Amino acid sequence: MLKNIMFGVLLSSSLFSQNIIGDFFKYSTAYASFSLNAPRYQDDRFAIIGGLSTGDLIVERTDRNLKPDFQTSFGLRKVGRFQYEPKRGVKSAGKGGTWYDGSEQNANESATFGPVKGWEYLIKLSEGRQWGNDYVNREFWLRYIGDYMMAKVGITELGLEDIQYKHADLRVHLTPEALGDKFHVSVGVKHRQHPVYGFDAMILDTTWYRGQWWKFAEKAFGIDDNMWYQESMLEGYDENGNPIWKHDELLEFVDGEWVKVEGDGPFWNGQGEYWGHDWLWRDTDGRIFAYTDREYFIYHFPNMLENYIQDVKVGLGNQNETSLVIGLDFYHYGDNWWLHTWGNWLPVHYGHDMHAYHNASHYQEHLVLKGKPHEFEFKDAMWHDWNDYDMGAIFGVKVQDNLGVFAEGRYLYYWERPAYDIKLGINYQFMGF
Repeated sequence: MLKNIMFGVLLSSSLFSQNIIGDFFKYSTAYASFSLNAPRYQDDRFAIIGGLSTGDLIVERTDRNLKPDFQTSFGLRKVGRFQYEPKRGVKSAGKGGTWYDGSEQNANESATFGPVKGWEYLIKLSEGRQWGNDYVNREFWLRYIGDYMMAKVGITELGLEDIQYKHADLRVHLTPEALGDKFHVSVGVKHRQHPVYGFDAMILDTTWYRGQWWKFAEKAFGIDDNMWYQESMLEGYDENGNPIWKHDELLEFVDGEWVKVEGDGPFWNGQGEYWGHDWLWRDTDGRIFAYTDREYFIYHFPNMLENYIQDVKVGLGNQNETSLVIGLDFYHYGDNWWLHTWGNWLPVHYGHDMHAYHNASHYQEHLVLKGKPHEFEFKDAMWHDWNDYDMGAIFGVKVQDNLGVFAEGRYLYYWERPAYDIKLGINYQFMGF
């Protein structure tokens, strides 16, 4: 969507003047970077590969393939710089400024309004590994700020926080004359497109927990279970042809005597009994990976179900919401202190799709009222209220020439999925003794 919009803007601009394209890209900066860090240290690990029946363990050291942390970045940007931000780019590098490398978090990338009017844009791609976790971050946006309106389209993907959405934002904004350009009040609509958020496994697919779980497992995962039994435990068959099993107690030697094992024991039959039969489970290649229902249910079924539900979510595609958005922005810069704050509140939303968050919010209310998941009734496309918001603040004070304090932070809370970063600090420069 964003690519098409940018292409359309550039194409239409070229119809009027070749200079417009040049002005559009003027003062923009393209960059690429790569960083590599030593992997986080991890202790040796060992695997037990034999000795279950003999008691003499056979242990082997597990080779550790420790992968380094890294980050590759590419970007194209034309974003205004606030006065408190460091100068970056080729002209400023080595002269009190630094290079663009993709790791910087400029305030104007998150703030609703920048320090200049006109077109601004950001294409920011980064891929890397942090503490063994691979991630991909993407941020694309195109923004226009006029005298009384602001328009923005973009794509945000935060790999480590597992937040991704596309958005289009259109607002009118006012600046009270008494405050000059320091204060903005904005009102408008924001459209967002995102994966399914807010539903648990029981509402996305009710079949797995309302029927016999073993039949669901066979159908959903393509695996197979087959009965095994001890022939001496089969006493015969009833008139309907059903097997009659002998029930033996499981006994444990405790303090010189044999006592009955409490609880379910290693099988499902309960009361510490052994019935001489159970089910073994084979994978899609016919290999046995669990010898009892209990083993499969406890150690394998949860992971298989998690992957299954994730595939269900992906199959549902992106959901759409249009929201009322109200924004406040304040910016002051002086020689001794500066303050930049912004915030956006999205209180009312129109969910366009069945699994949009208006139904997820209704579902959470349904659970609070002790309703069962399969009894939940999805609402049609409609308006619904819940609180989404994002905010940020940057504050700095020069207490004296060699002493200063600062604080900055950003917080995003969409669909009950938070993402934030906060920094507090003090700087003191020794002037001599």
